[in-house]
Amino acid sequence: MRRYALAGLAVLALLASGCSGSDDGAAASGGGAAASGGTARSAPLPTRPGAVVTNGVRPGAEKKTALDGTWTSAKGGEKVALYLYRGAAALNSPGFCTGTIDASARIRLTCARGSRTRTSGRAVLRSGALVVSWQNGPQDTLHRH
Repeated sequence: MRRYALAGLAVLALLASGCSGSDDGAAASGGGAAASGGTARSAPLPTRPGAVVTNGVRPGAEKKTALDGTWTSAKGGEKVALYLYRGAAALNSPGFCTGTIDASARIRLTCARGSRTRTSGRAVLRSGALVVSWQNGPQDTLHRH
């Protein structure tokens, strides 16, 4: 599990520095409209110079939340490791995905191998566990690591 934590921290550091790895063209600096196919925001998000806005979130620059941390689960032999930090999100197992979590706890990820199983979901804290319901996949119950 220590390997997952170190890999997750490295990914979140990259996201916080503005290297989102997203190839969908949705990242925008400042606060203009999203790339084609996206939706325009009514007001720009306040940003620091060079801050990247992805999915309406500034990964690594948002306010800290109770969801921030390393969350893991072993479900039927399948290990799931999810890292959340100030708007940045990374999934290290299964697969490798990076993206964002917004103020409404909606997670949006892009996966390196094109997986669509865990790319869009919503997280909820329940009795100390993080329950993530994935739109195209399973429901994961994760525990803080």
